[in-house]
Amino acid sequence: METLAIPLPADLPADICTEITKRACYCDTSILKSRYRADSNCLEIDLRGTGETSDIAAKVGLLIGKMQGERLSVTPRVLRKRIRVGNRFVAGAYQQLTARGDIWESGQGVTGRGGVFMDLLERLDRLLERVAVGSFDAKRHAYNVLLPSDWLKRAGYFGSFSHSVTFAVHLNENYDAIEKFSARHRNGENPTFQDVGEIAAPEHCLSPAICYHTYGALMGKALPGNLSVFTGGGRCFRYESKNLAGLDRLWEFSMREIIWLGEQDRVLAAREAAIDVGWQLVEALDLSARLETACDPFFASDFPSLRFFQLANDLKYELKVDIERDRSIACASFNYHERFFGARFGIQTAGREVAHTVCAAFGLERLLYACCCQHGLERAAELIETAAGQWGA
Repeated sequence: METLAIPLPADLPADICTEITKRACYCDTSILKSRYRADSNCLEIDLRGTGETSDIAAKVGLLIGKMQGERLSVTPRVLRKRIRVGNRFVAGAYQQLTARGDIWESGQGVTGRGGVFMDLLERLDRLLERVAVGSFDAKRHAYNVLLPSDWLKRAGYFGSFSHSVTFAVHLNENYDAIEKFSARHRNGENPTFQDVGEIAAPEHCLSPAICYHTYGALMGKALPGNLSVFTGGGRCFRYESKNLAGLDRLWEFSMREIIWLGEQDRVLAAREAAIDVGWQLVEALDLSARLETACDPFFASDFPSLRFFQLANDLKYELKVDIERDRSIACASFNYHERFFGARFGIQTAGREVAHTVCAAFGLERLLYACCCQHGLERAAELIETAAGQWGA
């Protein structure tokens, strides 16, 4: 193994350095891991084997140049913060869950769930669904894992988040091609494709978020009133290369979303109410956490301008929950999309104006894992049950 050190520009904001570190893993297949060294202000990259590093350094240099941009004056702001009494953490929470057999890894970023951990995931989802229905009068929807590629195209996902898409593909309907593929794999070989033409153009992707299903279901329609609210839950998929690890960064994870569509003032008021309810949940679960402005994980070219736009206009808030004294993970987000999805999907208000949209998204594994890191599994179960009673779930 060889380690490559690449200097970062001076005075680059810490959140930009973190995002560059995450994206670096996408630059080359020989990259095993990347990390930011604040003491030397450099990016350290572990490579598989040894050899020529100039090509990889050049790729990473291009990434840094694209992501640093010129409009970096806006930095994330902390809006709310809570530190629980004692603020102690459970050492080896992840290892304890694996030792119990409640979780197990079947690949990088792919984790099985069982036992008490699985029960609590389901309990959390029911609790959040009850919050959506009871507090916001949301209509319950059940969505597929498969999401039409056309819907992600309309949403601009392939341009901004191409690095995290998981395509659902199948072989082309071609007798000769299928026979040749079968012949190559009769002895248990790993799947390979001799030509991209063997694969049909992907009509579906694995869903990266629940809200896209809602926008697609309402495509071309006018809402019946000034505000419509929906909730759905299910498995979502975001590929994050070598960043995938443990329960804090999964390729396949569980999400519960609440989606509001309607007039601007109504959806913004709904987002504020959702933030208040989310903070009540933080207090009920006795968590050390903070709410801060944030931006989506855009890839290199889009990152500087879209980061600036989102942070400057307070379009995205994230709920960061501590899993160690100096480390936190985003467990929920509260997002305002302006008219973007309304226009892309042709969704109108009852007054025939383009609908504004807001969504609140909760990552269930992350939220439960953060509870386990702060309280342990047994205490987390007690707190979740008490919170469920508080909301009548």
